[in-house]
Amino acid sequence: MTNETRSQSPTVVLRISDGSRLVRQAFADFGQASRSAEAYAREGFVVDMMSATGLFIMDFETVRRGLAV
Repeated sequence: MTNETRSQSPTVVLRISDGSRLVRQAFADFGQASRSAEAYAREGFVVDMMSATGLFIMDFETVRRGLAV
């Protein structure tokens, strides 16, 4: 017998850092986690993707934008 009201466990955890603080965000959907990681990286954050068990999956390249003056 399965319990259909049970919440789904996170499968991917993002470690997001701006250099001074570290935030973790959990996702059950790999595609959504990947899109979020890319968006954070575009904004200049350092992002690592980990499995829910703590194994490293990948990191995302930070995109630095020059400021126009």
